[in-house]
Amino acid sequence: MLPEITFRRLTDDDLALMHRWLNNPEVARWYGLGFENDTSPTLEDVEAYYSKRMLDQEPVRCCIIEADSRPAGFIQTYRLGDYPQYAKDIAYDDDAWGIDLFVGEDDVRGGGFGTRVIERFLEEEVWPRPGVTAAILAPNPDNARGIRCYEKAGFAHVKTVFIELEKNEEYVMARQKMDAD
Repeated sequence: MLPEITFRRLTDDDLALMHRWLNNPEVARWYGLGFENDTSPTLEDVEAYYSKRMLDQEPVRCCIIEADSRPAGFIQTYRLGDYPQYAKDIAYDDDAWGIDLFVGEDDVRGGGFGTRVIERFLEEEVWPRPGVTAAILAPNPDNARGIRCYEKAGFAHVKTVFIELEKNEEYVMARQKMDAD
């Protein structure tokens, strides 16, 4: 039976869990903390980074992904126009919303879980926002598993770009908002 997927806002109580997940080799391989992509952050680094977002001092909505009420991963969304340099780097519409995510628990990863998470998150958190034109995911070009997951969720490759701030290439994928979404 497939787990029920829900989202809740990231809280202080989640930071130790986030620290553990960000130091999990399966997560760290593709997801790091901040623009520097720190793949072995300390708990203090995690607290400092996410506290601004939890206090709404940065325009990023951070959520814990739950599978049957058990924390299973992390997902966040933000309007590209709130990060003008990034929007310029990927040359995409300011009213598109970026999504970043990872599945933190090894026993939940696979079997279509990530695809279901993205579809549900779009439905609940992204498409209802006024003015949204599209959603963007930008994995590392070598992250074949993530790319397949995003394709299954309806995203298509737009371009591959080098992001100077991150010193990394991103495989930019988009899904347009449709009236049916």
